[in-house]
Amino acid sequence: MGCTKEVKLTHVYRCPSCGNRFSSSSPTFRCPKCRSKFLIHEEGPPLKRAKNCRGSCSGCSGCGG
Repeated sequence: MGCTKEVKLTHVYRCPSCGNRFSSSSPTFRCPKCRSKFLIHEEGPPLKRAKNCRGSCSGCSGCGG
């Protein structure tokens, strides 16, 4: 009782340019090793959703998630 636990959501990325795999507690847009702007989001909460997204991706081309 009275114990609160803070949970940080972690994002895991992979850089196809250099093969570096890394994690971050916030969205990242560049590889820390080679500075490439192209990253593959492997794990973590979705980064961005389309305006009227309801979570079902069937037939949707909005966010790519």
